[in-house]
Amino acid sequence: MVSKAVEKAFKEGRITKKQMDKLPEKLLEGIAKKSDKKGGVKEKRHKMGKQAHKRGRPKAGSKVKVEE
Repeated sequence: MVSKAVEKAFKEGRITKKQMDKLPEKLLEGIAKKSDKKGGVKEKRHKMGKQAHKRGRPKAGSKVKVEE
């Protein structure tokens, strides 16, 4: 008997059929818990101006544009 959390994760596609068949209950619960975290907005940082073509991270005080 699998738990409700595992069933829900299976229906949402976070757990595959092969995993359901082969893995023990505790591991399936761990997978369901782990993939239940909420994700935020993915941000990309782009350097602007003279810094744009330089290697490495931007220096303090330089302008950085954040795309979402």
